[in-house]
Amino acid sequence: MKKYFATKIIRFQHCDPGGIVFTPQYFNLFTEVVEDWFREDLEFSFKKMVIHEKSGIPAMKIIARFIKPSLLGEKIDFELYVKRLREKTVLVNVTGFYDFEKRCMADFLFGFATQSSFKLNEWPKSVFEKIKGYSKPSDEID
Repeated sequence: MKKYFATKIIRFQHCDPGGIVFTPQYFNLFTEVVEDWFREDLEFSFKKMVIHEKSGIPAMKIIARFIKPSLLGEKIDFELYVKRLREKTVLVNVTGFYDFEKRCMADFLFGFATQSSFKLNEWPKSVFEKIKGYSKPSDEID
């Protein structure tokens, strides 16, 4: 199974006054990782998706765990992999580590929707095929 990797530095904007990541800021970091994955590996940037294609990937369900605090200045190594892919949705896991110690993780169920209908649609074929490369070989694709 293929994974996407990204490193994010914890900046003051992510922290409370004590220099500890304010929990909701993890969601911004998770979203940055997903957006980078779409741009860099799937070649379907959010700019292309939202501005040009008039579509998006609304989060339909999120389950997150915060294992240990992260501190100002730390570099968190994130990995993303696909847990399940369907014609109109994808379930991805994003996990953050500092020095190989797990800090946070979240499962995101994203749907693919157009702005005109606000309904789920099938992934563009080229994007679907690229996402499929991140799926487990045994993953059943509907």
